Amino acid sequence: MENFASYFLPERRIFLENISYEALRENGARAKGKKLDCKDSIVAQLRYPVGVRIIFNRRLAFEPEELFELSVSFGAELKFDPEKRDLVDWKTVNVAGEFQTGFPTLFAALNARCTLLIAQITSAAGASPVIPLPAKNRIPQPDNGGL
Repeated sequence: MENFASYFLPERRIFLENISYEALRENGARAKGKKLDCKDSIVAQLRYPVGVRIIFNRRLAFEPEELFELSVSFGAELKFDPEKRDLVDWKTVNVAGEFQTGFPTLFAALNARCTLLIAQITSAAGASPVIPLPAKNRIPQPDNGGL
């Protein structure tokens, strides 16, 4: 979609949606064969005629399951520009996918907030912070939340 951002008003609200941290037991084999998996996802909810709600989630978990599982979600609410809202059939638009390319600075802001909070949580007990950096080829899979 061309000029996706132009369908929304400049004001937007960013918010913390959810944090989930679960400490897990250690398996005993401390150093070998552990992999920290980081998965990002985006969910978009159409709230017609008001706008769109976007949730960016980052989930960290070890394989095999050990130490902790952590999930952090930040969201943004975008309000439709009333003059342009009805020019598009929003039920046919991949809003989550369009958000990534149409709002790169807002997408980066949600990503950065998740990264910072994960670093703070993982270092709270005195350990080195885990700082998951977005890989260029690790683009979150959009989920339109049933749209």
